[in-house]
Amino acid sequence: MVGENGDSTNIARFLATEGEDKRVNTNFVAVDLGYGFVKAISSTGKRVVFPSLVGKGHDRGLTNMFGEEKNDLLNIHVVYKGESYFVGELAKESRSLSRIFERERFEHLYTHILLNTAVQLVTDGKSGSIKLSTGLPLDFYRAQAKDFQQSIKGVHPTLEWESGSLAGCKEQINIEDALVFPQGASAVYSALFNHEGKLTYPHYMNEGALIGLIDIGYRTTDFVVVEIQANKGFMPKTKLSGTIDDGVINLTRDIRQAFKVQTGGADLNEFHLNRAMQDGRLTYKGKTLNFEEMIHTSKKSIAMNIVDRLKNVWGEESDLFDAIFLAGGGGELFEPFIQKPFDDRLIKIQESQFANAIGYLRLGNSIFNHRK
Repeated sequence: MVGENGDSTNIARFLATEGEDKRVNTNFVAVDLGYGFVKAISSTGKRVVFPSLVGKGHDRGLTNMFGEEKNDLLNIHVVYKGESYFVGELAKESRSLSRIFERERFEHLYTHILLNTAVQLVTDGKSGSIKLSTGLPLDFYRAQAKDFQQSIKGVHPTLEWESGSLAGCKEQINIEDALVFPQGASAVYSALFNHEGKLTYPHYMNEGALIGLIDIGYRTTDFVVVEIQANKGFMPKTKLSGTIDDGVINLTRDIRQAFKVQTGGADLNEFHLNRAMQDGRLTYKGKTLNFEEMIHTSKKSIAMNIVDRLKNVWGEESDLFDAIFLAGGGGELFEPFIQKPFDDRLIKIQESQFANAIGYLRLGNSIFNHRK
């Protein structure tokens, strides 16, 4: 089974005919632990997205002096294993902010905090027993899928909610079963099949057809090519699939460097970095710094790096792909610059940021049901 032996080709056995489980007596949850954002969705349809940030918590005694504390996704303060943490947007207020960039992310404490937070948010704190589907980048999948799966199964430590959507709750989840899928291949499934397991693009589903997908994330870009099988399932083409170490993080580095140059060496924190990316401007010592041209140039350069790497692996074969899909939060960001090199053939997945999470949920439900 996928997630047990690290063999992504086994996905093909489960893709053709099975839809989602309509029963709600078991909590089916999918979590995409991206480097930039955590995306989670449950079989009830509830979904959340928040930055993949964790920081040490501290007393915020001044908060209530200026109005009642809001308990929402912007204000997640939890206690895990006796330690206080800010999660997501609130982590930007921490004195020790961190993203998880280690290759073996499943060993990191913050991975488990993000996972627990996401699961509890999409199950409204009524977690009970969970059947979880998640994933890893293609380059890490074969070596780490089994270890990652084992590390997240079982009863997890209690998460105490100091603030946030579940303020006042103390919850402990039990991950009864878990599946780990390869990123990208899961996004292909969410593109080709809808929530009922029916074909979204039947005209691409001829036996032998090749479908490509480019999934641009925060730190990496996954790319995968699959061959359609006789049963309408698909088989990943390993030699045409992989991971590129380029993504949105390259743009953030360029913005930070430009800010240093314009300010004589000042650093830019996460909050103001996001403002610069969104608005193209920042105010510094009363003066407006304009980053619009620099951001445009950076996006174009990063997109061309990704295209060059893809062309190097795919060569002229990509001209014969029946379709190429574009996914990921970075897919939306870089689409204007990556379309032309592929002759404007790229099909942006409608819910591109959630593409992997949706794929994990649909694949996971199919396999969990198959086991029954």
